[in-house]
Amino acid sequence: MGLDHDQQHHLTAPISEGDVAGLRVGDVVYLSGPVFTARDGVYRHMLVDGNEPPIDLRGLTNVTFQSSPAGAEVAPGEFNVSSLQATAGFRYAQYMPDLLERYGVKVVVGKAGMSEDVYSNVFRKHGAVCLSTMGYGLGAIYGRAVERVIDVFWVEELGISEALWIMEVRELGPLLVEGDARGNSYFAQVNAGINDR
Repeated sequence: MGLDHDQQHHLTAPISEGDVAGLRVGDVVYLSGPVFTARDGVYRHMLVDGNEPPIDLRGLTNVTFQSSPAGAEVAPGEFNVSSLQATAGFRYAQYMPDLLERYGVKVVVGKAGMSEDVYSNVFRKHGAVCLSTMGYGLGAIYGRAVERVIDVFWVEELGISEALWIMEVRELGPLLVEGDARGNSYFAQVNAGINDR
C-alpha cells in the first residue's frame, strides 16, 4: 500500500514547493508561521462575491486552516484563541480550484479530508496537499499552537466565527497528510487495504 515510509515533518509557512512535494500520505506534519482561516463565509465572500481580502494573502502565506477559532476580542484589536477545531473538508471541495489558483494556497488543513477525485484533479494540478486534524477533542491542543492573532477581518460582514482570521502558529499539529501533491488519498488507500482483507 505504500504507507510504510511514514515520516514527521516540521514546516514553516510559507511552505516551499520542495517541502510540499516531499510530503506523502500518512506522514505527520507540524506547522509554524502565518496561516489564515476560511470556511463557508470566507470562501463565498472572496471567491463567489469577489471581495478581495484587505491583506495580501498570497504574499503572507500559502497555508489555510478550515476552522472557526474559539476566540474572543480581549481588547480593541487584540484577540485570544482558546481552541482551534477544524471543520469537515469535503464541504469546501467546490471552492478548492479557485482558492488554489487565485491565492497560491499549497496546504489546506481541515478535518477528514476530501475525495480522491478532488486530490487527483485539483490538488495535483496545483501541487498542493490536504492535511487532516487527528481525532476529536484536540481543539484545545491545536489552540495552544496559536502564538498570536495577527488580525481578524470581515467580522461585521460574516460574524466572528466565519471571519477571516490571520494567525501565527508554532508547531501546530499533529496533522496527517491525507491528500498529497500526487493526488493520493491516505483514507482511500487504507480503505482499499481493509476491503482487500
